[in-house]
This record gives sequence, C-alpha cells and structure tokens, in this order.
Amino acid sequence: MKKLRYTSVAVATLAAATLASANNKVSADATNNTVITESVSQTVQDAVSDAQNAVNSAQSNVNSKEQALSDAQEKAQTANNAYTTQQSKLTDSQKNLANKQDAVKQAQNNLDNAEKLAQQATPENIKQTQKNISDQQKVIQNAQGNVNDANTELNRAQDQLNNAKQKQANAQKLVNDKNLAKQDADNNVSKAEDDVKNSGLNEAEQNVQKVQTTLDNIKKTNSSNESVLKQNQIALADNNKKIADLNNKIDAAKKNVADAQNNVKDKQQALATAKKALSDLQNQVAQDEASGAAGFFKSIADNKDNSESLREDAQTAYNIVTGQPNAYQNITVEWAKKAVKLGQKNDSTSLANLEKALEYYQEWMTYRDKYGLSHPSISLTAVAIAMLSSDFQHYSDEFNHPILLTAKYGPFYEDEEDISAGDVNPIDNWMSEKADIDNYIKDHPDAATYSFESNYPLTQDEWEKDVDFWNDKPVYIGHYTSMIKPDANYVGLAGNEYEIQPLMNNADSMDEIIFNPVNGMDFDSYQDLVHSYLQNFKQEDKIKTLNANVVTANQNLINAQNAVKSAQNNVQSLQANLAELNNGSTKINKAISDIQAALAKGQENLEFEQKQLDQANQTLADVQAKVGTKAKALDDAKAAQSKAVEALSQVQKALDETNDEVKAAQSNVETAQNNLNTKNNDLKNAQNKLTALNQTLSNLENSKANLEKAQKALDNANDEALQANKDVITQQSILSSLKKNKEKADAQVITAIEELKQAQSDLTVAQGRLVAEQKIAEQEAQKDNQPTSQPTAQPSEQPTAQPTAQPTEQPTSQPTAQPTEKPTSQPTAQPSEQPAIESNTQLPGEQKNEEPQPMTTQVITKKGETSIVEPTNSSSTQPTTKQDAQQLPQTGNQKSSSLIGLGFASLLSALGLTKVNKKRKD
Repeated sequence: MKKLRYTSVAVATLAAATLASANNKVSADATNNTVITESVSQTVQDAVSDAQNAVNSAQSNVNSKEQALSDAQEKAQTANNAYTTQQSKLTDSQKNLANKQDAVKQAQNNLDNAEKLAQQATPENIKQTQKNISDQQKVIQNAQGNVNDANTELNRAQDQLNNAKQKQANAQKLVNDKNLAKQDADNNVSKAEDDVKNSGLNEAEQNVQKVQTTLDNIKKTNSSNESVLKQNQIALADNNKKIADLNNKIDAAKKNVADAQNNVKDKQQALATAKKALSDLQNQVAQDEASGAAGFFKSIADNKDNSESLREDAQTAYNIVTGQPNAYQNITVEWAKKAVKLGQKNDSTSLANLEKALEYYQEWMTYRDKYGLSHPSISLTAVAIAMLSSDFQHYSDEFNHPILLTAKYGPFYEDEEDISAGDVNPIDNWMSEKADIDNYIKDHPDAATYSFESNYPLTQDEWEKDVDFWNDKPVYIGHYTSMIKPDANYVGLAGNEYEIQPLMNNADSMDEIIFNPVNGMDFDSYQDLVHSYLQNFKQEDKIKTLNANVVTANQNLINAQNAVKSAQNNVQSLQANLAELNNGSTKINKAISDIQAALAKGQENLEFEQKQLDQANQTLADVQAKVGTKAKALDDAKAAQSKAVEALSQVQKALDETNDEVKAAQSNVETAQNNLNTKNNDLKNAQNKLTALNQTLSNLENSKANLEKAQKALDNANDEALQANKDVITQQSILSSLKKNKEKADAQVITAIEELKQAQSDLTVAQGRLVAEQKIAEQEAQKDNQPTSQPTAQPSEQPTAQPTAQPTEQPTSQPTAQPTEKPTSQPTAQPSEQPAIESNTQLPGEQKNEEPQPMTTQVITKKGETSIVEPTNSSSTQPTTKQDAQQLPQTGNQKSSSLIGLGFASLLSALGLTKVNKKRKD
C-alpha cells in the first residue's frame, strides 16, 4: 500500500475522527487543504478479484461435494439392493429348510411304522395271518350263500307281486262291468220317472209332503215355544232370587270398602316407620364411609382384642392421615390436612380406593414369586404414608416425591417410595422398566449375568451386585429394582382417582419402611381386616333386611290400596250385576208374554194345516188311481237300481282288497331287495377284509425290505435337511456381510451430506463477501467522478450527519438455488409418550435425561448448484425480525472496526480527499 501524505491540520482532524468514531462527529479548519495521492481504485478492484476467486473456488468445491454425494448415494443404493436381495434368498433358504425338516419328520414316522411292523413280523404272526386268511375265505363263502338266498327270496316276492297285480286287474274289470250295469239302471229309473212326470203324481206327492212338512214345523215350533215358556218362567223366578241375594252382597261389599280404607292407614304408618329405620342406618353408614381409611385405622386401634403392636401401628396410621403433629418419626407434615380429603370418592383414603389397592399387592406378589422372593409384610403406617404421597401428587403443582420438595412444602417421612401416574396398574408400570435391561442385554449379551434373573431365588447379595453393575448404565430401572428387592421389609400401597396433570389421571404410591420392633402382618391378614371392616361398616345384612322391610311394608300398602280398589270395584260390579238382573227380569216377562201369544197363534195354524193335509192326501189318492202301471214300472226300476248299486259296492270292495295285496307284495319286494343289498355289502366287506389280510401278510413277509427302504429314505431326508441348514447359515453369513457394507455406505452418505452442507455454507459466505466488495467498488467509482478541489472555507460547526455502521443498500444479486431435494436419510424417530414414572429416591446412580429434540437436515440440488438448509431445532425460538440473505455475521469488534472505517472514509470525503483505500475484513 502506498503512503499517504496529509497536512498537519488534516492529520489532527483524522486522528480526532478516529478517536471520536462512537458519535462520528468530524470538524476541520476551513483554511487547510488535504491531499491524498493513494490510488484506492486498484486496491478495491484487487479485493473484488480476490472475492470472485474465493466464490469460484467455493463453487468448485460445492460441485465436487455434490458429485461425491451422488456417488455415495449410488453406492448406498447398490448396497441396499444387494442387502434386500440377500434377505429374499435367506427367506427362501429358511422355507426350504422348513420343508426338508418336515420331510425328515415324515420319513421318521414311516421308519417308526416300518420298525413296528418288522417287530410284528414273527413266524407266529405270519402263521396267524395265514390262518385268518383261511378263516376269512370261509366267511366269504357263507356271505355268498346268503346272497344266493336273498336272490331267491327276491324272486319269490316278485312272483307274489305279479300274481297280486293280475288279481287287481281282474277285480278292476268286474268293477267296470258293474259300473256299466248301474248306469243302465239309472237310465231306466230316469225313463220311468219321465213317464210318471206328466201324470201329476209327482205334484200330488210333493204337495202332500209340503203340507206335511209345514204341519210338522208348526208342531215343532209350538213344542219349542212351550219349552221356552217353561224355561223363561223358571229363569224369572231364579233371577228374582239372585236380585235378593245380590242386594245382601252389596251391603257386605260396602262394609269391606270401609274396612280396607282403615287398613290402608295402618299400612301407611308401617311403611313410614320402616323407611325411617332404613334412613337412620344409611346415614350412620354414610358417616362411617366419609371418614374413609381414617375410620378403618381407628377401628383397629380401638379394638382391644388386637395385639398391642397392631393397635400401635393403626394409631400411627390414623395420626398420619388425619395430619396430627409428630405423627411419625417426630415429623409434622404441614400440608397433610390440605392434601388429604378423608373418605372422598377420588381420594386415596376412600374405602373404594383402599379396597382397590389390594389388587396391587396381589399383582406385586405374583412378580416376586417369579424371582423366588418372600412376601413383605404390610404395615398400616406404610399404607398411610403411601396415601399421603399419592394425594400429594394432586395437591402439589408438580409430579414428584414429597421428600424431594421439602424446601417448598415442608418435611416428609424418610422411607423408600415409588410413585406412578396414569390409567395403568402401577406394579406393571414399575416392572415395565425391566425392558431397559432386556434391550441393553440384546446389544451387550455379556450383561445377561446381571439381569436379576440369572439366579433363582434372587438373594440380597446378588441383587446388590446387579444394582451396582447397572448404576452407571444408560437404563432407568429404579422402580423395577425396588419391586424385586429381596429384603424388602414392611410396605404399603395406595392410589387416588384425581386428575394429576392434563391427560394424566390416578396417582399411585408404594412406601417401604423399617420397623424396630416389628409392626406388620401378612397380606391375607390385612385383606381380611379390610374386607371385615367394609362388610361391618356397610351394615349390608341389616340394610338388606331393612330394605326388605321397606319393600314388604310398601307392598303391604299397595296390597291394602289394591284391596280398597278391589272392594270398591266389587261394589260397582255387584251394582252393575243388580241393574243387569233387573233388566233381565223385564226382558223375561216380555218374552213370556210374546211366547204365550205365539202359542195361541200356532194352535190356529195347526188346525188350518191339518185340513190342508187331509185335502192333499185325497188328491194324491185320486191321481194314484189314474196312474196305475206307470207307477209300478217306476217302483220296479228303482228296485233294480238299488240292486245295481249294491253289486257295484261289492266288486269295488274286492278291488280295494286286491289293491292292498299289491301294496303288501310291493313292500315285500322292496324288503327283499334291501336284504339282497345288505348281503352284497357283507360279501364286499368280507372280500375287502381278505384283501387287507393278504396285504398284511405281504407286509409281514417283506417287512425287512420295507424297513431298509424307510431307513434309506430317512437318511436321504436328513442329508437334505443338513444341506438346507448349511445353506441357511451361508445365506445368513452373506446377509451379515452385506449389512456391514450397507451400514458403511449409509454412513458415507451422511458424511457426504455434512461435507456438502459445509461447502455450500462456504459458498454463501464467499458470495456475500463478493457482493460487499462490489458495492464498495461502485462507491469508490462514484467518488472518482467528483471534483478534487474543495472550497477553502470550511464550516466551523460540526456536521450533523452521522456515518452509518452498515451499507444501507442490499445487494440485488441473490442466490437462485432453492431447496428441492431431501437427503435419503433423515432422523425420523420421535419420542414416544410413556406413563409418568418418578425415580426411586433411595437408589444411587439414577438420573433423568432430557430427550433430544428431533432435527432435520435437507440437501437440495437445482441446475448444478447445491444448497444446504441448516439443521433446525424444533424447540428453538425464531427471531421476530428476519436478517437479509446477504448480511454477513459480525462480532462486536468487527462491527466497531467497520464503523471506524466508514467514519474515516466519510471524514476524508467531507474534507475533499478524493482517494480512499479501505480494506474490509470478513
């Protein structure tokens, strides 16, 4: 750089401007001139050229990294394809192995059967089989004889059927003949009737019959009316008697209504008495239930039949849940009365939750049995502490152990405590931490000896050794190890139904404490105490009895009320019956009067019709005398017709008998045919059995050869299965090798992505520097065009304009490459939601790790250029104001240097110095 020459005043002014760069005020003597001989333009152009070279170099590096990424992705795709293809080959090999193993099993079964048969191939069995064949041949002969007999019987039945059908045909011919004879007789009668028809005989006979019918009807009507008259007279007397009896019943029924109404009052009083007794008892039970677990503990402490230690344990538990000072360990839990809502539905001290916690004990003991561990005793004090710990999760504003928050909430009892939240069984929730160990062992098989399951039963020493091993491992198992602690002393479990946090309900706690002297009981004893208290305090039997009394009293009242209604209905019914009977008597009297009038009229009609009958008979006699022989011919024709009908009936009966014979014969034929079929089947079965015996004999005689054949087949199957197994091992080995290649290629892709990202970042920085240098060059070029001489007079006042710290204009050139392509591998795993579990406060080495936030990296290519989108943390806070794309990052010192440099350039320009050389650092 060339040296600059200044006048003394200008130098002093420049020094003052540099020192005063904070406020950028500049002043100069109007009588002095400043001369600068440096060529700034060349220096600025050099800076632009250097920046352009840096951009070209960075762009070349980006292109190189893009190609490297493409090559790495191609290799990774090839490795992945090879891995997938090999997986398919392995699957085919495994299927082939399964088929070969099935073939071995089948060959083994065949060999077993052949060995059994070879064992049976003794001379005695062969001789016996030959005898069985001979016997079976005799059976076949007998079966063939039975078939022959059945054929003979079928032929005999067929002959009988043919004979019956012939008799049926003969009988049918007779029926046809007799039917023709009847038709002739019918024709003769019809002809004789026609001859008589025109003689007037029929009319005379019909008239006699008509009059006689009318006369008979009149007699019948009169007789019926006389009978009805007698019935009505009897009914009238009976109805009058019923009316008298009914009036007596109505008086008695009215008295029953009064008695039933008095009984209703008695039953209402009895129902009120029964309801009051039930209500009084239910109120007492409700009061006992409201105290919840406190009442349970108090009942045990006050029962002198209990041991002193049990009563003491119960009294301590009562003091704890009721928030008494110094209830235990000389500690007063200040928040107990606020957190514990005794007996309320959702509270851990409710009797329902006290009973529900019994399931947790049973579940825990099931797990401990799997490890061969003893069952810890249950302490009422521990149960009470667990209730406080459980309710604390609802009371406090954070999910944690109360012993860890004593600075905020006050002191709490020293014990070993586990807590759990969520709609899950807490024992299963705590035991689920075993999955951390199992997952670790999958990747580190040597750790299996510390799995807590390697020794059965699990001892305290072994447990402590395993705990020490896992303390520095990335596992979360504090609750799990607490559950399977061999020397667990005295415990208590409790749970509530509160909403602990949004989307999280039910907080459960288990506390273990150590007593000296011992206070505690086994689970069965504790369960009996709980069930006994629940049963006794609920007074279920007595309430059931009182309920039954209320139901009975209510039913008695209903019955009494129904009795009133029934008595009233009875009175109404009797009164309705009385009205009906009175109406009936009126109707009967009218009917009697009508029938008497009808009888008088009937007698007149009877006398008239008798005269008409006498006249009709005389007219018939006159006509019959005139007709003579025609009438006799008609009678003879009718007699012949009657004989023809009888003859037809007889031959029809004979035909019916032959039909029955045909049906019977047909049935005999079908029976004989079925018998023949059965005998043929028996013959076939006997022949099949003979065939089987011959095959058995052949098998026995050739058993040795069959056994050798089966053994050879098994050997071949075993050889093929071994070869298939070797093939599976080979394919698995190849797959493992390809997996390593795949993982290596994937890692190279990730490395290429990172290198490309860095190269793109470098390119962005170089482009920004180039734009800045170009801007400076433009400004210097503008200054070169200004006059070099300055007025000699300078203002005496300080300039008010302040030089800016950054260029006010932004470069117009922006990178055009936009992100379009994502890398082939991106972290996609998101933390899964797990039930909230707090660590055990008594086990060392545990800590809660923050889950890393998911991050994404994108690599984008467009028209030969690559842009890196920086990884972003999903939980980071975005600034409210965006920075321009070409704004270069600056430290505080760099920004100050730029301010000084710009202030210096502005000062020289104000003094009329036309050449300024400014070198920027990025």
